[in-house]
Amino acid sequence: MASSSEYQPILVEGNSKNNVSNLSNTEINKILLIEDNKADARMVELLLVESGMKHCRLVVKDSLNAGLKTLEKEDDYAAILLDLSLPDSFGFDTLNTLLQQFPNNNVIVLTGQQDRQLGLKALKMGAQDFLIKGNYDANVFLKTLRFSIERKKYLKKIEEAQTRYQNIFTNSKDAIYVCNYEGKLVDFNKSTSVITGYENSELFGLQIEALFENRNFWETFQDRVFQSKFVVEEEVNIVCKDESIRNCLISAGQLIYGNFVGINGFIRDITERKQAEKLRQDRKIADQTSKLKEQFIASVSHEMRTPMNAILGMSNLVLKTDLNEEQYSYISNVKNSSELLLGIVNDILEISSIQAGKIKFNYSSFDFNSLMKNVINVMQYKVDEKNLVLELNVDPSIPQWLEGDPLRLNQILYNLVGNAIKFTDDGKVSINVSVVNESHGSWHIQFEVQDTGIGIPEDKIGVIFETFTRIRSKDRIFEGTGLGLSIAKNLIEYQGGKIWVESEHQVGSKFSFDLILEEGQEPQADAPSADDFDPNTAFDLLLCEDHMINRLVATKTLNKQFPNINLIVAENGKQGLEKLKEADFDIILMDIQMPIMDGYEATQYIRANFEKSKAELPILAMTAHANIAEDDKFKDYGMDDYVLKPFKPEQLFSKIGHYVTAKRNKTLRSNS
Repeated sequence: MASSSEYQPILVEGNSKNNVSNLSNTEINKILLIEDNKADARMVELLLVESGMKHCRLVVKDSLNAGLKTLEKEDDYAAILLDLSLPDSFGFDTLNTLLQQFPNNNVIVLTGQQDRQLGLKALKMGAQDFLIKGNYDANVFLKTLRFSIERKKYLKKIEEAQTRYQNIFTNSKDAIYVCNYEGKLVDFNKSTSVITGYENSELFGLQIEALFENRNFWETFQDRVFQSKFVVEEEVNIVCKDESIRNCLISAGQLIYGNFVGINGFIRDITERKQAEKLRQDRKIADQTSKLKEQFIASVSHEMRTPMNAILGMSNLVLKTDLNEEQYSYISNVKNSSELLLGIVNDILEISSIQAGKIKFNYSSFDFNSLMKNVINVMQYKVDEKNLVLELNVDPSIPQWLEGDPLRLNQILYNLVGNAIKFTDDGKVSINVSVVNESHGSWHIQFEVQDTGIGIPEDKIGVIFETFTRIRSKDRIFEGTGLGLSIAKNLIEYQGGKIWVESEHQVGSKFSFDLILEEGQEPQADAPSADDFDPNTAFDLLLCEDHMINRLVATKTLNKQFPNINLIVAENGKQGLEKLKEADFDIILMDIQMPIMDGYEATQYIRANFEKSKAELPILAMTAHANIAEDDKFKDYGMDDYVLKPFKPEQLFSKIGHYVTAKRNKTLRSNS
């Protein structure tokens, strides 16, 4: 079984002899026997078998040196049975050598009957227990061995717990600290130094109260800890070495062992979390403020547009009557002033949409040459009023059809050309359009608007594109909000272009901007179109409008344009539904804001509850809420299109012609 120097390891499966309790743990418990006497070693082996101890592996070595080498390879023995008299070591030196090299092992000393006092001395030196050779008893032997195994497991758990704690202590991002009853730091981890900025040598013995912004905090906090034994996550400000302030949570509990009485706890840095919370709160407040601002501007816009619709509408109606020169001049001035006020309202709405990030672009193919000529036509009357010259120079290589947002391009050009005319009293305004380069159907185009006006003072050049920036002159005050250039700049930059200015005071200015526009295609001609709509056509129109003057403006305007129109008026949505039940119509003009039943509710009811021929009628929203039109909210309620108050008569006529024509064409197709 064994060589001349040592026994081979044996695995003792055990049995239930002598009613000895079996170990419940199914893992193999290794036992190291260091014994040079083969007879004594054999006796230990037999005792293991007869004790009924299961899953036990015995390793036998016949010298101290051999035993130490075995422990160096694997130090996980549940017990070490050690004979003090070995060939290479004798007496307590044997025990001392073993314990010095492997202090965490359970050593059971084997002594002779006459060496009982040696066993007691061995206990004092650190042995776990001793057994007397020649007087082995299975129950005593098992009891001693079981205690050793359980002690080993317990010590292993403590060691693992200490290791885990040490890992937590070392690697924790929270500052873990221990201070005595007087409040002096006696232990702490690396994060304590990281959070506070103090070196380890500076922290040892430091009064912990010195770390708190409120120096009275610690005394009160300490009292609470000793009263309640533990305090969880108290918010406190820590003063770092560089005098910066960190927002922290501090927790602590009593720590009492031996003669030591103190506090153990942790400090968690929540500065970034607090900053993030503040940013979220600031963002929430900013969003709420922005919404309130939008609601306010929308409300003011609506309240201003409603009476302006009446003023402009009545002005247009009066201008078509027989007036003498003086009367015509008065009404023209009223209309021009109203249009100026409307322009201010539009600018405020536009800059509000831009700042809220709600600006939209609708790209399509458009006739570039027609667009540029239209700019000249629209601005010509202003030029004629001031006896100026307006020139247009367009590079002939630019395609007639381009892809882009023609409405936004118009808006930009109207702004720049309108400003040039406003600030020029003599000379001319030139619009020059040239090609920077062209690549695979993409045209990089530069626009210039040059004037011979008052120019821009040098101190205003840097801020000319900022909101509410206005050029003032000693001789006169120029009307406007100072929003036009800011709006133009945003519209250009949102499309990927840039704008810049060159100017000399009292000589003139040149505003330049560039855009990249794709080459477009001429759209297919739709026949028949709204342009083909004969004003003398007979058709039926339902107008839902609660405002008395707006009803008057709309009816008078429509009756003058369409002499054969059958126009029925309802004062709210509910009346409109009743009128629709009684008669057939070709189109409905629906005001949105009405009492009893508003335009949204009426439209939804029509779409959901009327027979198909009436449920599919074209419905045009008439609204003073510009944001409703811009956000296409009217479509969500089933409306086909909108007319913004105060409406331009030509736009209203065009949309009526378009939708009446489309409806009648659809009816013809379905009947054929």
